[in-house]
Amino acid sequence: MTTNTPQEGPLALPTPNGPHTDTNASDFRIGDAIQQAPEGKAVATKIACLALAGHAVHQNADGGFLVCKYGMTHYAKDLAALQAFAKKLGVSK
Repeated sequence: MTTNTPQEGPLALPTPNGPHTDTNASDFRIGDAIQQAPEGKAVATKIACLALAGHAVHQNADGGFLVCKYGMTHYAKDLAALQAFAKKLGVSK
């Protein structure tokens, strides 16, 4: 008797390599997160520092950032502007 798992059943989302069977194998890839660009880590770190200070940061499709707290917002056009704003707030290292 076979049972359908969510990865293999009729409601499963299509995957390019077929259903996943073993995610604990040493050769299982998690996507391109392993090959993250260095500036991606800097962005994530800055967003995390602002989040720890209570600010919500939303990354826009145009590469800018929207920083929100207490109903007030600030738009930063790029990472340098976000770092400058964080420094003004006293959140920068």
